[in-house]
Parts: sequence; C-alpha cells; structure tokens
Amino acid sequence: MPKKDLSAEQKYRKYFHNGDRREIFRLLVEKYGVESAIYPGSYIDIAPSFYIPITVYIDSFKKTNKFFEANDIMDFVSSNREYTKTPIIRYHYSDYNMDFGEKVENFDLLISLYAGFVSESCKKYLKKDGILLANNSHGDAGIAYLDDDFELMAAIYKSNGQYRLTEKNLDKYFIPKKQELKITKDYLKKINRGVGYTKTSSAYVFKKIK
Repeated sequence: MPKKDLSAEQKYRKYFHNGDRREIFRLLVEKYGVESAIYPGSYIDIAPSFYIPITVYIDSFKKTNKFFEANDIMDFVSSNREYTKTPIIRYHYSDYNMDFGEKVENFDLLISLYAGFVSESCKKYLKKDGILLANNSHGDAGIAYLDDDFELMAAIYKSNGQYRLTEKNLDKYFIPKKQELKITKDYLKKINRGVGYTKTSSAYVFKKIK
C-alpha cells in the first residue's frame, strides 16, 4: 500500500525544529505595520505568512521545494492567517546569492534567521526605511550592526516564554566581551558565527537607512 503523503501542516510540525517564531512576526507586524516580506534561507518556516499578506521564500534545499509545491499549502496558511487579505506566497528554489527574479527595494521586511549572511546578499530587496530581522547564529546581526546601510532599531528577547520587543538601551548591545578583539565584517565572515557580546538578545531589528 503506498505511503500517504503528509499535509503541509503535518510537514511543518514534523520537520521544522528550529523554534516557534510566530510571535516574533506578530510583534513586527503590530509594531511596524509590515505588509510584505522576503525570507532567504527560509526552509519550511511558513509562519510569516500567518501575519504578513505577501511573503517570498527562497531556499535551495530539496525538501523545501517539495513543501512549497504541496497542494494544500494555501489552505494551511489561510486557516492560520491573522489578516483579511488573500495570502500571496512566492517560492524560489534557488541559492539566495543568485538572481531569483524579485524586484529590488520592494519589501518591508527582510528575514535573516540561521541562514548565513543574508543582510549583505539580499538587502537590495528591502525598501529604504524597511526593516531587517536578524539573529546572530552565523554572525549576520553583527554584520548588519557594522553595515552603514543599517541602523539598530530594537532587540527581541524572550521572557517567561513570550517574545518581547524593546527599543531601549540599544547602545548596550554588540559590545565584545573580549575588548581587545577587533570585530570586522571580514572577521565575522571568516569565523561564520556570532562572537560573545556583553549583552545579547534572541534577534535584532535594523532599519535600512540608505
């Protein structure tokens, strides 16, 4: 008897193990009014589409390709969305460093979570005054902090099981524990991870100022 294929929701719950980020996306929509997002290296994290009407996903992993080809993916999103508009989802089976056909300066939000140096490769797709969400798994938040095109706006942290956003005391972040360490973009790319800072957060929000 042929094995029954899993639904999009079942695949999401079975294979996506990198933390439930839905509350982060809800926070960004409530605070900044995000209407469109681009998510390089997304894997099958479809959660942005529960809160953001237009979302573009890019990944080169074959399982991701199969997930976004599922016939019921729009049903999964529609049954979980928190907006009235019809969801628009585009997926590109591609390396995000390559040209995948999206317009530049076209999105309110660029998402960089556990996917390398997204902020440099894909910032061209972000509108001026658009926002970048980045964590420091591969050092990309540190890269964005050093990038003159971005300005740190907020930190997102987890407290009592809930994600919260703060715009206070931002000057306390990205201070190396080792004061003698010279932090540069090249250094962060070489080590391919975040360095130890005196104050850290789960993720950071930057504004594209140029």
